Amino acid sequence: MKCKRCRRAEAAVDLPSHHAAFCPDCFFVFFRRQVKEGIRKLRLLAPEDRVLVCVSGGKDSLVLWDVLMEEGYETEGLYIDLGIDGYSDRSKERVLAYAASRGKTPIVVELAKEGIPIPETARCTRMQECSVCGTVKRHFFNRVAAEGKFTVVATGHNLDDETARLLGNLLHWQRDHLARQHPFLPGTGGGLVRKVKPLWRVSEVETAAYGFLKGIDYVTEECPLSFDATSLVYKESLSTRRTRCGERRRPLRRPTPFPRREESRRRAAGPWAKTGKISWERRGRARPAAHRPSRRPVPTAG
Repeated sequence: MKCKRCRRAEAAVDLPSHHAAFCPDCFFVFFRRQVKEGIRKLRLLAPEDRVLVCVSGGKDSLVLWDVLMEEGYETEGLYIDLGIDGYSDRSKERVLAYAASRGKTPIVVELAKEGIPIPETARCTRMQECSVCGTVKRHFFNRVAAEGKFTVVATGHNLDDETARLLGNLLHWQRDHLARQHPFLPGTGGGLVRKVKPLWRVSEVETAAYGFLKGIDYVTEECPLSFDATSLVYKESLSTRRTRCGERRRPLRRPTPFPRREESRRRAAGPWAKTGKISWERRGRARPAAHRPSRRPVPTAG
């Protein structure tokens, strides 16, 4: 399969949702155009903004940081060490390695030194780990952005994340969350900085393909504390439904662009059909003379 854009190189990424397939170079152009269009459409960023990119070591946040640097934005990375044994150390290594390859030094906040590591905080408050993690991270997003005089905070939420969140808010009918769910959240003052999600137009598959083709080393494992996260359940259900719908549509596709006319007539005629033609009794009028059976006596021999 050839690339849809250049028509020369072999395609490496197949995107059925866009009815296209791209070679690596053309896919990078396509991906960056999708991100730029999302930024332009909702006016998420301005050229003079100082962007604080929240990175976790996963594919979405590192890809976002890479794209924003490629587009010339003034960015700085923020990594929050959650204090999860093993997982936080591996994530931190990925962030520091990527930042060093781009000549950057990220801001690192260690929750253990702050006295609020996520596992212990969840046990003390008797709250779910994901709820505690989200609350603590949002606090440090605003605090670091205000102290560093950043004008905007960018997170790596993609289209799949926003769709799963929308499904959960609709199922539980959380009106307040539905009203706030948007790729652009303005700053309200009092230390709250503007928050944006520039990857809201690209799917998780496209983000993973970009990171793989770019050679970005990111953490592939899920957080060990997110085994009961509802967002993962919603995302998996949407992915399963999309796969089943795709399999269900395939047998309905005809090999030719035109329907079979004779078969369509036969189905429209229903039980009155005779050899593929609508009977004269159904039409409500007499049969033409040419089609009437002959009533002449049949001559007999002798």
